[in-house]
Amino acid sequence: MDEIMDTKRKQMLQGIINKHHLGALIFWRPDELVMTLGYMPLWGLSFLLYTADDRPVLFIPEAEPVDIIPTGITFQTFPWGNISCPDPWENLYNQMKLLLQQKNLQELPVSFIPSIGGSAPCRMAGEQPPLPPGLIAALNGVSRKGWVDVSSDLLNLYAYKTAFDIQQLTITHQISAIAVQTFYANAVSGNTEADIAAAVEYEVAKCVNMPQIHFARAWAMIQSGVNAAWGGTYNRTTGKRLQNGELVIMEIGICVNGYWADITRTAKIGDVSKSQHEIYDLVYEAQKSGISMMKPGVKMRTIDSIVREKIEAAGFGRFFKHALGHHVGFRYHDFGPLLSPGSDSLLEEGMLLTVEPGIYGEEINMGVRIEDNVLITDSGCMVLSSYPGVPD
Repeated sequence: MDEIMDTKRKQMLQGIINKHHLGALIFWRPDELVMTLGYMPLWGLSFLLYTADDRPVLFIPEAEPVDIIPTGITFQTFPWGNISCPDPWENLYNQMKLLLQQKNLQELPVSFIPSIGGSAPCRMAGEQPPLPPGLIAALNGVSRKGWVDVSSDLLNLYAYKTAFDIQQLTITHQISAIAVQTFYANAVSGNTEADIAAAVEYEVAKCVNMPQIHFARAWAMIQSGVNAAWGGTYNRTTGKRLQNGELVIMEIGICVNGYWADITRTAKIGDVSKSQHEIYDLVYEAQKSGISMMKPGVKMRTIDSIVREKIEAAGFGRFFKHALGHHVGFRYHDFGPLLSPGSDSLLEEGMLLTVEPGIYGEEINMGVRIEDNVLITDSGCMVLSSYPGVPD
């Protein structure tokens, strides 16, 4: 465990266990396993039993490739994927019960986040993990004392990125830079939105051949011209061809080794109008002004206000209708308070947030958004996505 799990993360988990007098925490969502172990499962059917003795055990299906399990993790298998076993899930639950008994923890309750949905995809992202009916009730029964709800503390784990997480997120953003460069290279008149999305996703997928990278995927959504006017409402790619004089938005989620970046860039196709230039520059300058004030102790709504007021002062406030940003890293959208007008939550060291102002609308027949991922440091902030944002 020590080879893969950051000491700070272990302290946070042990703190929750001690605070609530738990025998164990149970994690199974792909993003939870990335957050706790740095492990991105293939099937999404792996379960971590993080016991109070600080010696967790990972239960994986027999069909899970063991070469993706990080060094140092103790694991056991259960016979999911083995046709000779009529009920692999009962086998899993019994293994968990036995482990708690062996550790003399069966008289203490367990806890986990009880909802099924709301998770990042696993490596096999074509469908949701085939979790069994009755999963929550069965996990409630692995301890003789049942389950207690500490969901708030568990969800709050998402807001803090450890030193290990930051190392991994730095790798993700190195790949994101390749995606951004590919976007600009392909954002030319005559290409379709789908052409650009395909080129970007292809270049990211090829990165699996690079050192330290065992999984890389991108979900690129391209909107050009009038389609970009809807960029503040939804993002999607169509077969529309780009034309000179248009702006084109790329919204992209990138997952590398289980760690996520959420980036948006806007490109200019050929010669654009003066008003398009001015709106683009307004969004860029507004974003810069907000990022410059991000540091521990600042209210999230303060950052939103700095950016929003700059856009409103230029007469475009009604075209910026969404929150300024959200937490990111373990998911495309991590749990946590937003950078929004109603958020009194404070920025804290270790948070990673998007800052994504935009101006869009049918009335102006265009859309612009620029989005970066900003890490809160001990005394200020650092933009992890500081690759090109404003090409000529």
